[in-house]
Amino acid sequence: MSKKSAFHRYRRDAIYRVSIDVIYRVSKGMISFIFTYLNFMYVCRMKNGWLFRILCAVRLKLLISCLLVMTAGWCQAQVCGCTDSLATNYNASATVNDGSCEYETVIIEATEIGVLDSLIEGSSTLFFWNGGYWTFNDHYDNCLYQIDSTNATITNTLCINGLISNDMEEISQDSLYLYFGDVGNNRGNRHDLRILRISKESILNQTFVIDTIAFSYEDQTDFTPQPQATDFDCEAFVVTDDSIYLFTKQWVSTQTTIYSLPKTPGTHIAHRCETYNVKGLITGATYIPEYQLIALCGYDYNRKVKVASLRPFIVLLYDYQGNRFFSGNKRRLNFKSTVKSQVEAIATHNGWDYYITNERFKTTVMGINFDLPAKLKRVDLRDYLLPYLSHFGISDNQTVIQDFKPIDDIRIYPNPASNFINIDYPQDLSGATYEILNLKGQKVAEGVLKENVISLNNNNMPAGEYILRIKKDGALKTLSFIKKM
Repeated sequence: MSKKSAFHRYRRDAIYRVSIDVIYRVSKGMISFIFTYLNFMYVCRMKNGWLFRILCAVRLKLLISCLLVMTAGWCQAQVCGCTDSLATNYNASATVNDGSCEYETVIIEATEIGVLDSLIEGSSTLFFWNGGYWTFNDHYDNCLYQIDSTNATITNTLCINGLISNDMEEISQDSLYLYFGDVGNNRGNRHDLRILRISKESILNQTFVIDTIAFSYEDQTDFTPQPQATDFDCEAFVVTDDSIYLFTKQWVSTQTTIYSLPKTPGTHIAHRCETYNVKGLITGATYIPEYQLIALCGYDYNRKVKVASLRPFIVLLYDYQGNRFFSGNKRRLNFKSTVKSQVEAIATHNGWDYYITNERFKTTVMGINFDLPAKLKRVDLRDYLLPYLSHFGISDNQTVIQDFKPIDDIRIYPNPASNFINIDYPQDLSGATYEILNLKGQKVAEGVLKENVISLNNNNMPAGEYILRIKKDGALKTLSFIKKM
């Protein structure tokens, strides 16, 4: 198993880890109690005398009391609840986010940057890379276009020889590759779904080595064409350490389901993970892994009442556990009901300024012709995200660059931990600084990586969930762990 795979295992759901640890400890205590109890009964039966039997009974009661106190103390040490101070059901005592946060309905506004050039009126994706924002058309094109985020003009073009698109709906990235998602499937009948992986270096050098990641959905059995009536369409995905996670565009249920598949070339099965009712069609995603943050974009859809469709929205997913993206906070932000656009893409370079594009949309409803031009818009979400980002020491005068230099191959254990955590890291990270933050964003410990052990014996660190942040030479890695009693 690779170090990345091992690290992935240690980033599983924190609540799951706590539950398993509780079960283990209680079971271990019960087994110890049963053997001790049997030993007591045996000794008490073998010995004669009323005084000795009274002493046995007293010791047995003390044993039971200690077991109950131990179990109750551990269970009460971890308080599950809503940890987001912006939620209506915020629990200031919660130490582990259980994904239960609820929010008031809010209306957001976007600032129009400009109308997109006719060359990119089919803009289907947007991502920040190589110092700027880039887009790609969904059909009949093989070029990336860099957009000036101040006026929406095209500033650069990179055409990729050999790239053929059927319905290219999303481009995501990791530190080495761009992943071109030929995943559009609004009729539900495609047998050739694929993601094309191209190294960033080869694009800049114009050498173009293209790998294919083909896939099919594990639970799709009916491939009868169903135009705009299938739940196996997709226009959004993100790439993690070892996997690709698809967010489906479900025309019938207006929900989204996450499917996972390996990010390595080959033919794979996309496995169903979890579903969330977004009450609309998901068309784009942007991902900041260092801060456990995903933003989805989409629009309302009403098959029967077309005029009720096309209101854009954004769904924020943050403070989730591992790669269970729906396990944390889920907040939908609506645009005004009078705003209509087929929003297709979302991206950010700092975590709170988001840019969205919509493709040109032409239709006729009740005899009225609509022609909505493709545009670039900006949405300021600092009021909704800075309280969370402040947990990582981020403020509105700082920038979180998505085109980051990653720190790989870091592993912490045990998790949950008591008095210390072990940390495995590459040799070149020796001397890196680290900080430990609580869920309120307060720094409770800091130091320099010199050994493979970090002490947790700190009066400022009661039982609960914490964030470990490691920095060196402009690179950053954040990990979460749980401290127990």
